[in-house]
Amino acid sequence: MTGVFTIDKISKKAVSLYEYTQIMLGPSGFFLPDAPGSIHTDSQSLELIHSSESGFNELYRGSKNGRFFVYKALKKEYRGNPLYEELLKKEFNIGFSLDHTGICQHFGFIDFPSIGHCIVMEWIDGRNLESLLCEGVVDKTLARKIICETCDALEYIHRKQIIHRDLKPENIMITNNGRNVKIIDFGLSDADSYCSFKAPAGTMAYASPELIAGEKLDARSDIWSIGVIINELSSSFHFISSRCLRRDKEQRYNSVAEVKRAILQEPARKIKRSVAATIVFMSIAGAVWMASVNQETEIGEPAPAAVMPVPDIATSVQDTVPKPVHDPAEAAIVKKTTPKNSSPHNSEENLDADDLDNMFKDAAELIL
Repeated sequence: MTGVFTIDKISKKAVSLYEYTQIMLGPSGFFLPDAPGSIHTDSQSLELIHSSESGFNELYRGSKNGRFFVYKALKKEYRGNPLYEELLKKEFNIGFSLDHTGICQHFGFIDFPSIGHCIVMEWIDGRNLESLLCEGVVDKTLARKIICETCDALEYIHRKQIIHRDLKPENIMITNNGRNVKIIDFGLSDADSYCSFKAPAGTMAYASPELIAGEKLDARSDIWSIGVIINELSSSFHFISSRCLRRDKEQRYNSVAEVKRAILQEPARKIKRSVAATIVFMSIAGAVWMASVNQETEIGEPAPAAVMPVPDIATSVQDTVPKPVHDPAEAAIVKKTTPKNSSPHNSEENLDADDLDNMFKDAAELIL
């Protein structure tokens, strides 16, 4: 029967589809063969990738087991010096205790034949933030991402009772893949568990006032450095950076978690500020308009007269209306001398013709 599939037909169809898939797609694997020289083998040769001009360290890149690593060693003139050797060990111990995606990994401390004692670290495929700022490729969205990820890594560091002390764009790596933050260089960092190398250290342009003064430090010293970096990243977060950069550390944010929260809430804060500014502006404009209307009213209308008490009708009539006389001539004289404003209809308001007629009619009825 047409359109009816049996188990045998389904099996044959499934097998043919599987064979077709194997023929057309093939197994998983590399699409192109390796070019000559593209396969990296372990090598004892190292490539110098950075030498600090004012510092005492050098960075080399090497490969082992098909993977790149960075080797941080002392410059030749500092090798074997007990002070700098101990400082290098302290950096390794602090870095090795940290395990966070936003921090460069420290794998080991070895003695390499050609460069002496060195720290074996994660190779980061990217550039430091300083170079990105110089190129002007950091927009507001990327700036927000960099600040928030830096705060995440610093929050982890601070929970370990560690202060970086040299946070700056040069020590913040941004990966090429994903633009992710990696904090590097713990050479001048300090922790509560150490009693050596406690002298003030860092980069003057990013160092907090208390670090420069040699006072006791806490996480808010790194928050000062974050404030300087925020200013360099974007002017959109000036309100936040200004609080990070208050000389009195008691007036700064208490933690980098608060800094991150402020960064994320900045759009809502700006909207609230705009609404509040609009309300204030409208209130002031309304007050000015009302004042101008009142001023125009006062100029256009006459000032009201003093309010006078209205006399009692019976008393006023009795006092003002003359007694009846029988002589017509005398009555005419009395009528002429009767004051016009003695009517009970008189008031402080101006009288019109109707009011005058009613006044005389009432007076005539009382007389008659």
